[in-house]
Amino acid sequence: MIGHGNDFDVQVDVRGGVIVVTLPGTQFYASYRKKDVAPWLVATDIRDDPNAPISRFAFRARAWTEANYEARKLGWIV
Repeated sequence: MIGHGNDFDVQVDVRGGVIVVTLPGTQFYASYRKKDVAPWLVATDIRDDPNAPISRFAFRARAWTEANYEARKLGWIV
């Protein structure tokens, strides 16, 4: 799935119990999972790309937003 309504599109994939967010054409990568009974996601792996056309902060914010959107669609969080 590609991110919605933004100035850069991220790729969102679900791999088992992990939501993986990447920015095509860069090394940006973030994975999130729901931990036990906690009502939120936990970042388990984040990779930055210092040569990307956006900041790591912009990517991380977008990745978190998209991962939470996907988790809600899956019923992992409310």
